[in-house]
Amino acid sequence: MHYTLAEIAAKIGGEVIGDKNFVITGINSLEVANSSEISFAEEKFLKQATASRAGALLVPRKSEGLCQNLIICAQPFQAAGLLMAEMDAAAQQVVHTISEGAAISNCVSLGENLHIGPGAVISENTVIGDNCRIYANTYIGKNVIIGSDCCIYPGVVIREGCKIGDRVMIHPNSVIGSDGFGFLQIADHNVKIPQIGQIIIEDDVEIGALCTINRAALDKTIIGRGTKIDDHVHLGHGVHIGEEVIMCAQVGLAGGVRIGSQVMLGPRVGCVDHITIGDRARLMGGTQAAQSLTGGKDYGGTPAIPVRQSLRQMMAATHLPKDRSRLAVLEKRVQELEKKLAEKTD
Repeated sequence: MHYTLAEIAAKIGGEVIGDKNFVITGINSLEVANSSEISFAEEKFLKQATASRAGALLVPRKSEGLCQNLIICAQPFQAAGLLMAEMDAAAQQVVHTISEGAAISNCVSLGENLHIGPGAVISENTVIGDNCRIYANTYIGKNVIIGSDCCIYPGVVIREGCKIGDRVMIHPNSVIGSDGFGFLQIADHNVKIPQIGQIIIEDDVEIGALCTINRAALDKTIIGRGTKIDDHVHLGHGVHIGEEVIMCAQVGLAGGVRIGSQVMLGPRVGCVDHITIGDRARLMGGTQAAQSLTGGKDYGGTPAIPVRQSLRQMMAATHLPKDRSRLAVLEKRVQELEKKLAEKTD
């Protein structure tokens, strides 16, 4: 990365205050950035930014104490994101070649400008669109369809019959299309039910590392357009996820759960099977949903209840030891009063 401040301002639509020809070689946080790097500060961090050693700052306005070169822009974080995306694109550039070490069936349809790394396995009747990157040691099963501009990182498994849209990114060692947990207990034995359903991942979905997305016995497991899934997330068989959903790490959804659009699930959120979470609901970290929840509200606790009520319960729980001691004192006093009353009655 080598840009002048004038070039950066043109890219993000900002105004330079300082040396327009100052050259930036990287971007970093306020605490770590050096004199050749640019950083950013939203309004609430402007005071903190005065101590930064960054050579330039993306800020919403000029502020007292900021001695660095500045680029004034409405959304510094968003502007920084544009620069980071450009840096990441450069770092992710690969040679569009198909490795001789890849095992590719003769009965496949491959698009243009593909990168397929060594050790990748692509099974028969698979279709892969243009500009995809299939990294080393991935496995793509039979009859899989992958759209254009997708990125499949090392160690990913995409089992038979899955359908993946355009611009999908799947991080290392995630498994798409593993069997749902379907068993019947017959005569004291656990009998496996074949899981022959399909996984559908729509456009612009990102799936973190070490996630598992299960297929159902018959139905489809669907992840809606634009959904972003963090690492270590498990989606059970037949789960339907709406559009533009956010799931943080270690979310676990049991089979048949329906998640609406623009829902936000914090870390370690869990849902029992076959419930529905309405559009734009937000579940704070650790929340366990035991029944369907109305959309457009915030929830917390176990089981999930409105978040304000959950926080009140949490605060009340911190007083229980003291309240227990007070109750013991009151019980003793009541016993003493009852004893005195009994003596007077006699």
